[in-house]
Amino acid sequence: MGPYRLADPASLWASPAVSSLDEAIFYTLTYADVFNYPLTLAEVHRYLIGMRSTRDAVAEALRGLPDCAVGGGYYALPGHTSLTDVRQRRERIAATMWPRALAYARAISRLPFVRMVALTGGLSMGNVEPNDDIDLLVVTMSDRVWVTRLFIIQFVVKAAARHGDEVCPNYLLAEHALAMHERTLYHAHEVAQMVPLYGAGVYRSLRDANRWVDHFLPNAQGPPPRDVASGEGAWRYRAILEAPLRSPLGAWLDRWEMARMSRKLAVSAGTEELALSHERCKGHTGSHGNVTRDAFVSRLSRD
Repeated sequence: MGPYRLADPASLWASPAVSSLDEAIFYTLTYADVFNYPLTLAEVHRYLIGMRSTRDAVAEALRGLPDCAVGGGYYALPGHTSLTDVRQRRERIAATMWPRALAYARAISRLPFVRMVALTGGLSMGNVEPNDDIDLLVVTMSDRVWVTRLFIIQFVVKAAARHGDEVCPNYLLAEHALAMHERTLYHAHEVAQMVPLYGAGVYRSLRDANRWVDHFLPNAQGPPPRDVASGEGAWRYRAILEAPLRSPLGAWLDRWEMARMSRKLAVSAGTEELALSHERCKGHTGSHGNVTRDAFVSRLSRD
């Protein structure tokens, strides 16, 4: 298909400019190719880059691109038929991880000051290998981001590690600061792909606060169509647990923990993908966004 070549392929990363549906499909399949992930028709439509379209129109366009059909109802860049087997194998692995991810999310939802828990990363798309992380985004009560993170580490992350699972609450946001500062194709996908497991109302507020995602992925409205119940009500004993730390002591502890962990994270991780403040802890220890950008741009730049 194509070829479609931007004068500056990197420009698509920050501001998608798409002139036709075929071009949008090409970019969408190219992004998925970075993750060795063929897409279904529904996924090509949902994650279509830079263009609003109907599912029927996407289906018609794909019928005109027979080289992109790779079997099993999946679509990928031409010549990537082997990705069907890769996806199906990874989905089987994901199916074994989902019950544990739900259990950890439920445990986190019962901790003090937690207002939303969402699954992110590869597992949210069913695209994982054995021993991959369970990545989570957590929204907390305002001014208690770092205390909440401390509770999650002590009572859930460490317990999960004893069972051989790596739970990574690598993005925490205060409920009054849901707008994300990073606005790229990668971060738009992170928002559109996240699966809310607890706190559906807060999830809706988060999507409303990040309407910029529609510029990148205009068809990706609401959560992905996963058959997962999203809890609304708080655990009835949580208010009792929160009471002692709704105080100057709790505020002091939050500031102390932020200072302690900011120093530690700055030493152990590259600084490009860190965002540490009273209202957010984005503590990714790898440059996933930058690596994805480079791979995406490289594919677009190939002759």
